[in-house]
Amino acid sequence: MPRRCHKSHTIGDKRKLLALFDQETISRRAFRATYDIPRSTWIGWQQGKVKLTGTIINGKRKTFGGIQERTAQFMKYVRRDEHILTSMHMITFMKTYNAAWLHDYKVGKRDSYKSLLKLCQDFAQRHNFSQRVPCYTKMPSVDMEALRNDFAGECWNKYHA
Repeated sequence: MPRRCHKSHTIGDKRKLLALFDQETISRRAFRATYDIPRSTWIGWQQGKVKLTGTIINGKRKTFGGIQERTAQFMKYVRRDEHILTSMHMITFMKTYNAAWLHDYKVGKRDSYKSLLKLCQDFAQRHNFSQRVPCYTKMPSVDMEALRNDFAGECWNKYHA
């Protein structure tokens, strides 16, 4: 059986779908099929309906809002070139290429820098970027680079057809 893709719904989306279900006169099964909601997810929403609709909870998603692909590509590019990637580098990238989104994100935050830093750290963790800790090496960097280049040359000569 193929693995089901996990879709995340915002609290705002859940509220809208629950209100829409209350207005419509179709069955639960037909409603779930129409909006592609798994049965177990729908049951969980129904059980927590009072909490979802009755309390004041932020309906926004904690996300990069459409710039996540570019940010993930930037992170991979930096790591591919064997450079250090920090949250500060990610924030600088956002300031340079996504200034409008960054401005909108910071509006209304108590400590915008701290929340942006946490968002970047969580994003990096979701995309399997762990914190790399520098450690002692037994060879100097120059020798390691020479060894890498020799190995690359051997592979190129052997497998290049």
